[in-house]
Amino acid sequence: MTLLAQPLRIGAFDAPNRIMQAAHSKQYSDRVESDRETAYFVRRARGGCGLFVAGNHLVHPSASTRGFQDAWRPEAVDANRRMTDAIHEAGARVLVQLNHHGAQASPEGPAGPRAVLAPSRILSPSTGVATAAASRRDIAALVEAWADSAERARLGGFDGVEVHMAHGYLLHQFLTPLTNRRTDAYGGDLEGRSRFPREVLRAVRARVGDDFTVGIRIVLDEHHEGGLDAAAMREVVAALRAEARIDFLDTAAGSYHDVHWVFPSSAMPVAWLRDDVAALKAANPDIPVFGVGAALRVEEAEEVLASGIADMVALTRGQLADPDLARKLLTGATEGIRHCIRLNQGCLGRGSQGLPVSCTVNPEAGRELEPAPAAAATPRRWAVVGGGPAGLRAALDLARLGHAVTLLEREHELGGQLRRAARVPGRSSVALLVADLERDARAAGVELRLGTPATAAVLRALGADAVVLATGAAPPARTALAVEEGFEGERPATIDAWRAMDDPAALGERVLVVDDDGTARASGVLLALAASGAAIEVVTPFERLLPHVGTGYERQLVLRSLAAGGVVRRTAARVRLDGGRAWAVDVLTGEATRLADPTAIVALTPPEALGLDGHDAEGLEAALGVPVLAIGDARAPRGIDAAIAEAWQLARDAAA
Repeated sequence: MTLLAQPLRIGAFDAPNRIMQAAHSKQYSDRVESDRETAYFVRRARGGCGLFVAGNHLVHPSASTRGFQDAWRPEAVDANRRMTDAIHEAGARVLVQLNHHGAQASPEGPAGPRAVLAPSRILSPSTGVATAAASRRDIAALVEAWADSAERARLGGFDGVEVHMAHGYLLHQFLTPLTNRRTDAYGGDLEGRSRFPREVLRAVRARVGDDFTVGIRIVLDEHHEGGLDAAAMREVVAALRAEARIDFLDTAAGSYHDVHWVFPSSAMPVAWLRDDVAALKAANPDIPVFGVGAALRVEEAEEVLASGIADMVALTRGQLADPDLARKLLTGATEGIRHCIRLNQGCLGRGSQGLPVSCTVNPEAGRELEPAPAAAATPRRWAVVGGGPAGLRAALDLARLGHAVTLLEREHELGGQLRRAARVPGRSSVALLVADLERDARAAGVELRLGTPATAAVLRALGADAVVLATGAAPPARTALAVEEGFEGERPATIDAWRAMDDPAALGERVLVVDDDGTARASGVLLALAASGAAIEVVTPFERLLPHVGTGYERQLVLRSLAAGGVVRRTAARVRLDGGRAWAVDVLTGEATRLADPTAIVALTPPEALGLDGHDAEGLEAALGVPVLAIGDARAPRGIDAAIAEAWQLARDAAA
């Protein structure tokens, strides 16, 4: 038996194996657990996951948030019981995370306006709202709320509770001097700062008894000046354990001051918590430690246990991407893993907009209640034009339903724009998606014709019954800088984003970038150019740089990386090329500022959909006489999520 397959005693229950999915908010439920949330967990339980933590059940009305569950509601008990019974029947165990967002809560709650409570009066690092310092009456009410919520969790069939003391939420806010500036008994030294969390633990344990599992989620290192480092956090854990019995330690890092440690994107190391998890385990050898961010690769989850780093391996986004990940690890079938690429677009990106979570590489996530499409009763011959993410996924899903599929790609390798994206510093994980899609398409029997430009004549010769147009998008012929009639003298080269990324060394020493796109695509170009060593100045008409980057919680890290690369930014300005010189013109006042003479100008502007032979989908359909369906950027330039989701939906519709 592998170490991953061994059961683990966690307080009062045994987890059937050592693979877990840590708490993550999905917004499939509102106030109480839903059938949709249940189906999500059950699917992954059937895929082999041994332990779940149902995330962010909020303990008090002052924390209630739309799209989240309220642990304090009496009606939550029956809803929880329906979910926990289903998870248990599928063979897994489930804890519930009890939390209060504190300073990260909105002043407008579902029931109306409310005070935003925190240890002290501060500006929330996530919302910018000024908080109210929690009174002693508030603290006493919240201690009781945590105990009440724990009792309801036990009645609802959960195997235990996780008291959330991480991620910059209320209990963590009391623990850290970054947000706790109190001078009373609940502030100051460790004894004071930990008083409220210790009171919560003591009340929870008293309410649920010794025959029920109680643990905590705790930050290992705040990674912020003036905050608590790893050694200080281990002292915090010792103080908490001295107060009440703790049955497990679940690990995390950072806070909303440095949110990329809380929700790490592809630019962060894969095993971003590995060493700190190991140190916490060494200091607490007698209770289970859950290893978040500890595996060097998802395929190496077993090594985390073998090295003594942790007792349980959390693979959270990995199981969002592949609900059968646990079974594949337990049986050694790792060659078929569909990898999370850690872009945080479908999961955190949608969640941060108040939308139900999905997954960039797995559009079925969150749609587990929908019936799977049946195999085609009458298989058809499909031609797919384009070997990027949309074309590959459409070809794969159509072939799996029994259709005969030929994919035509004019280049000699697959991936489309993902090949460029994978070259961006911090985004090499995108290459995993290309490899997974190509592997699965070949296994499904897709005929891949590389180095084969598609034309109407080629498509006619294939005799396809239907065509998928997945030709992608390209920079438009006329960019924001295309009108240069006023430019006199020697003109610096005006270059589109793709050519700039393909040969940044050719741009010279001083590069002027004009960005009227502002998306993750534009951030990738800027990161690539900044890594080239050239002096980069970016001018954008938006009020802030890269306004459409941030829903995946990587904005802070992207901006820091650009600043470290010496990128100079000018916002709310347009570029005028006049008299042989470049000027930044304020969009509000019209004031012009002379820019340093660039050796090259790069125009970042939204791309345009590509057709085929000068035809869009409707024109090509008229020319071929068979249905032609455009998906992904060929339909409307967007991101990877849209490309894959539309390909998946096309295959489902074809089976209907």
